[in-house]
Amino acid sequence: MDGQMDLKKHYCLDDMGRPTAIASSSEPFSIDDIRACATCRGSLRSLSRYGRLVRRALLDEATKKLILYVNQQYVPLAQELAFLLSGLQARNRIAAVAAVVFQGDIKIRLEGPPSHQIPLMSRLVNKKFESRWKDILALRYKIGQYQDRVKVEEQPFNQVRNMVEDARRRKRTAGQFGFHESVLQTKGQIQAASLLLRLDTALLADFISLKKNVPLGRDQSDLFVDLKENRKESQRLIDDSIASHRVMQQTEGNMFLAQLYALELKAVKEPEKAATLRDGAKAALEESDRLCNAYPSQTRGLADEIEGTRSMLNGTTFYAPVTNEERMAVLNAMAKEFRGTGHWYYCENGHPFTIGECGAAMQLSRCPECGSKVGGQNHEVAMGVTHASDLEEGLGLMRIDT
Repeated sequence: MDGQMDLKKHYCLDDMGRPTAIASSSEPFSIDDIRACATCRGSLRSLSRYGRLVRRALLDEATKKLILYVNQQYVPLAQELAFLLSGLQARNRIAAVAAVVFQGDIKIRLEGPPSHQIPLMSRLVNKKFESRWKDILALRYKIGQYQDRVKVEEQPFNQVRNMVEDARRRKRTAGQFGFHESVLQTKGQIQAASLLLRLDTALLADFISLKKNVPLGRDQSDLFVDLKENRKESQRLIDDSIASHRVMQQTEGNMFLAQLYALELKAVKEPEKAATLRDGAKAALEESDRLCNAYPSQTRGLADEIEGTRSMLNGTTFYAPVTNEERMAVLNAMAKEFRGTGHWYYCENGHPFTIGECGAAMQLSRCPECGSKVGGQNHEVAMGVTHASDLEEGLGLMRIDT
């Protein structure tokens, strides 16, 4: 059994084959599976002698399931959001609706975090027109649940580290549970943040546009807008995307930042503040353009939105397009890719991708998330690319309803 578990790889053994010390700290995903007894095929999970190796494999297995969950849940949420926002944008912002929402001598302050802004706007809009935001608010709740499930603090390696630290403090012992931070899966957290920013920005735009559509002479309300906290969320998305080499979300973060500047600009009256907001929007748009030009394959579907944001800033349109055919094609391709039959690999930055057909590399291309070289020629993958055999079995069985 020691031979089956390859005990000498993980421990220093004496002449009698007894472990005397840990040879090296086991790396994440270094144990493919939990082997069974070669004689009776019984599980070795219950033998304390192999407890450390079994727990490592279980921890790896939990992390793989998280990766599958991230990929499985994101596409349907993104597709539903695109559909609902397109419907919201297509609705007529008639003066009668606006007059009811902003009736009377009321003072409204849109400031603080989105968790404060959204309930405030919802109460006013749902007062007479509950159906206008009903579905999109329900989707926001689902995205919030998704975000809670995939955040770094709740991931298997962090949960084990917290339990070890708690036990160490209670027993007043030394030692800690250490691992390389790259094993933490940041993709889901970043994608969820991007979805929420897109949704919240669209609701802000809809609310402010209703205010603008109140008939002359009937608007006695006062609307104050300060989107500083929203812009902090956009900057956090940008910083996290840069750290994890995710070009798409980095570009989206800059685009959302420009949109938030433009929306606040529509409600501000002070010339100096207006100039500051305009400069911030221009800088964010320039960075979005730079990323689109440098990484066209990773930013597909965003060019029209960026151009729409520029129109927002120039005053030719009130709000940028929320989606387009190319963006939907990207989401549909993602859904098909995750249930493909090819082989899975990691790029040099740890992002998973798949090679279709025979599963062998026959041409050079770029990682869809960070732009690093992937694929290869003559069945040889590019330098830094590794085979993601740990994902293939689960991804092959995964199903996404579209």
